[in-house]
Formats: sequence, C-alpha cells, structure tokens
Amino acid sequence: MGDSVGNLRFPVELLDKSVIERHEYFSDYIIPHPFLKQAVNDTVSKIGSIRSGRIIFVCGPTGVGKNELVNKVTARLIELAQPNLLSNRGCIPVVNVEASAPDSGSFNFPKLWSSTLRIMKEPMLDKKIKYVDEVTTNSKGEQIVRSKIEKVDIREVLESALRHRQSSALVINEAHHLLRVSNRNDVNWDVIKSLTSNSQTPIVLVGTYELITFLEDSNKSFTEQVSIVEFPRYSHEVKSQVETFGNTIIQFLRHMPLEKTAEALVKHNCMYFYKYTLGCVGSLKDWLNSAYDLALQDQAVTLTKKYLEEARISGHRCTGMLKSITDGERKMAMIGACCDDRRGYIYNQEQADLEPEFE
Repeated sequence: MGDSVGNLRFPVELLDKSVIERHEYFSDYIIPHPFLKQAVNDTVSKIGSIRSGRIIFVCGPTGVGKNELVNKVTARLIELAQPNLLSNRGCIPVVNVEASAPDSGSFNFPKLWSSTLRIMKEPMLDKKIKYVDEVTTNSKGEQIVRSKIEKVDIREVLESALRHRQSSALVINEAHHLLRVSNRNDVNWDVIKSLTSNSQTPIVLVGTYELITFLEDSNKSFTEQVSIVEFPRYSHEVKSQVETFGNTIIQFLRHMPLEKTAEALVKHNCMYFYKYTLGCVGSLKDWLNSAYDLALQDQAVTLTKKYLEEARISGHRCTGMLKSITDGERKMAMIGACCDDRRGYIYNQEQADLEPEFE
C-alpha cells in the first residue's frame, strides 16, 4: 500500500479545480460501510413488516453517522414507493423532521407537529377548523343540539395528513430531544402511540442510546409496540471490525482530492484514528473534513498528521464520549434489545490482537 497517484479514487481533474469544489466533493462523499448498510436494511425491513412494532427506535452512539442513515432510509423508501407515486401524485413516501432541543423547559410537541406539517407543505395550516356538536337543555327539559366551530388540534391535522398522504414512515431525527423534560416520568409516550395509531403510519425515532434509558421505565404495553435497531460503532476488540474501520479510513483518504494519498498513516497507526473517533464513522468523517480544510488552506500535496492533530477533538472530550457510549451499550445489552452478536453483525469474533490487514 503506497501513497501513489494510482491509489487516487476521485476524478483527477478535481486537482485543477477550486478549493471550494474540492471541499464540496469530499464533504459529499459517503462510504456505505457494513454497519451503515445493515442498520439501513434493518430499519427499512421493520418499517415494511406488519410483525414489527409501529414505533421503531434506531439507536447508536453520538457520531456514528445517524444523519446518513436517515438519508439512505429515505432514499430506499422513496424508491419502494415509486409504483404508488405513479398512481397517486399526492403521496409523500416518507416524512423527515428533526426534533430540535428546547431552549428551556420541556420539549414542545406542538411545535414539532407544526414543523412536520410545514415540511409536508400542508395548506392553510393556521385555518384548520372542525364542527363540534354541543348539546344543551332548555327550560322545558328539551335537548338542543348546536354546532360550533373549534380550531383543530395540530396533532389531529398531522394524523390526517400522514394518513391521506399514504406516508410509509415519519422519521424523527435527534429523537432523544423528545425526552428533555423536567421529570423523566413526564415523558408522555401516549402522544407517540396515539399519533402512530391514528395516522396508521410507523414512527421511526432516531437518536442516541439515551432513547433506550427511557424504555427501561416504560410499561409493558408500550415496549411491546416498539422495535429496536442498533447502529453500533466498530469495536477495537474484534479484528475484522478493526480492519473494516481501517479500510473505511483508507477509502476516505483515497477520495480526498490531494496529489498524494495519506493512507500510510492508517497502516502505521490505525488506532490513532480509533482513539479520537471511538470507532464512529460519522465522527471520523467530520475529523477528516476539518483536517482536509486545513490542508487545502496550506495548498498541501497530502494530508499529514500535523493537520489531523490540529483538527482532532481533545482527549478529555473523548473520555466523556466513551463513558456515555459504553453506558448506552450496556443498557442496550441489558434491555435485551438485540441478539448476542449485535456488535458483530456479519463479522466473526476474532480478537484484535491479531495483526489487522488493510486493503
């Protein structure tokens, strides 16, 4: 494995393009690595399975690449919906919304429902009304029925929109923010259950392992409606996963528009990259994006450790992230959400003390 031009995998003409064009190319480049593909397949499968719960939790560590998972799940669902789109031009195959963290206080569900409806381009959102019969009794004891106009509850509007648009899923990213309440017992899962039941639409909650901690306190009737997909990081304790993670780094470096690749850095010290990403490909890509920007500013011919050092996160921050991740992984195992080989997926459990081999 050398740093030759022959290992470059990007269009070579990019080397003559502007810094902005080179940056955009690398920023947009995504590798469909095995854990990403597996999590996407599992999520799409559970959305389409009548045997799965109508609420699907997709959980993983911070920085594992959940945004890309959402993008790929969306693309798959749109592809599967093509026959329906030909006959129903009003169909919205999948609806994606991000649950923003509240500035203060508890999470604002009506605000999320409004944001979702705006994404769906629901017309006359502020003018939705319904007629309600009001029964009163007059002085003669006769019942009088009068109709009155009320503003429709925003959740009812969303339920109706999802149902009539025949959406295959409502995907809520950063869903752990739904749990931002003053008291964890105040989390009203009935809201989620009602939405998925009345809209006849599966809800996919994508977030960190924090989602799992709240399942521990949920009643049995709720947990029975939930399916769980884990999107894990790569383990440093499994040789095949170290190899896959290392080869993923190499593929990123080969697609980085510079005159020479820096893949020798991986072969010589793959665990350096692991230390500051904890096996999370999303964190890896963010780090490489920042380091690449520094190299472009210096008009460098290759990426060096100098740029990686300047762009990496601190060791203190890594320690905090590691504790959060391992706590979440333990709770995932305790809740019995995944099978025994959940961390291995399609890999054999060989020990990483064997020398990994990179492509």
